[in-house]
Amino acid sequence: MLIYPTKYWVSLRKILVVPFKNMLLRLESLIPHAEKINPQVSRREVGWHLEHSLKIICSIGKALVNSKPEDYSSKFNIAKYYVLWSKSIPRGRGRSPKSFNNKQTVDISNLPKLLEDVKSTLPILENLHPKQHFRHPLFGDLNLNQGKTFILIHTNHHLDIIEAILA
Repeated sequence: MLIYPTKYWVSLRKILVVPFKNMLLRLESLIPHAEKINPQVSRREVGWHLEHSLKIICSIGKALVNSKPEDYSSKFNIAKYYVLWSKSIPRGRGRSPKSFNNKQTVDISNLPKLLEDVKSTLPILENLHPKQHFRHPLFGDLNLNQGKTFILIHTNHHLDIIEAILA
């Protein structure tokens, strides 16, 4: 594994570390509310949003680790650049893939284990090559920096929904 300590890369890494820690603390603090639901906000309960977010983080992390930098292909995609630029995902637009739990019920007892998996996955991302990537079904290839940014945007999107459910 190569480490690229460029000035830009190091500064970006410092910027993303704190939001990841804050994000994990926030996700963990919401586990006790996992069974709450508000159908006016979402058809899914808080636990579904937590599980979905945690599974996405782990999946992206594993895809980034297992990717080959030489296979990265950057192509212009208006939706990708809109989400990355605006730092938001419009509500009600996307549908999660079946592999990320489209069923109605969630096993709440799995949430602490998923959270631990995420906690062990995120530090690994700090030493990856900038062109390591994952393929998003709508956006195409996202490199390491875009992937980390997308994790934050996607998780914040679901945290906003959870806050609306609990309001």
